[in-house]
Amino acid sequence: MTAVALPRTHPTQLVDRRSPLPVYFQIATDLRRRIAEGEWSTGERIAPELTLAREYDVSRVTVRQGIAELVKDDLLERRRGSGTYVRHRQRPLVYDLNLTVGALASRWRDVHFDNRADVIEAGILDGPPDELRHRLQVPRSAQLAYMVRRVFINDRPTVLYRSWFDSSLVPGLETSERLSGSLSTVLTDDYGLSPIRSETELEVVRPTREETTLLHVASDIPMVVITATTYLREGRPLEHAQLAWLGDRVRFHITAHIGTSV
Repeated sequence: MTAVALPRTHPTQLVDRRSPLPVYFQIATDLRRRIAEGEWSTGERIAPELTLAREYDVSRVTVRQGIAELVKDDLLERRRGSGTYVRHRQRPLVYDLNLTVGALASRWRDVHFDNRADVIEAGILDGPPDELRHRLQVPRSAQLAYMVRRVFINDRPTVLYRSWFDSSLVPGLETSERLSGSLSTVLTDDYGLSPIRSETELEVVRPTREETTLLHVASDIPMVVITATTYLREGRPLEHAQLAWLGDRVRFHITAHIGTSV
């Protein structure tokens, strides 16, 4: 028996401009359906952005926003200078804002998200600026150990991780040969330091030229900057960090506890 191909609804009929759902989200939903129905198979390049823009009768920017939703969910991946492809591993990378950075990295390893880092810069900072002194609760005369690392998750450059520590807590950390691995493991094994809580802030920014170069992305990809200070059990700050994430490669989770009103 010969299979009969079913007619497919034209994409523009699936974009409802009267809907409360943003157009880019409607496009992402339809692209997800097209992938599920086998229009593009695993490892295959999907239609170019300009082609999709014509199909959906929208701007290329809107198509790019829709694609970014599926990149974030690990369904698609962008390859610079080549196009957008259906991913082999289709699991979203979730950043749990309830966890410290070290606990988060440990959870990712448990679910087989490989992560490693290369050290861009490391050293000692004399006379730290007021913001860092305030965050780490150190005097003007303090010396801070600092490092800038580029983190790869499943071999994809995903985040720039900038860290500062009171060097009296972690002497020699900036010269450790283990900084390409888990920083939390180094802190625990070599210094006996494990944070128990984290104060975290989040903002969305445009990438700097340095970030686009180091993370191999275009300048229109949003960055999500996580600023966090971790604390030891006695309340002393351990680390102040800024993690600049590619906004199209991660989603965020937080648990809110509803207090009882009096």
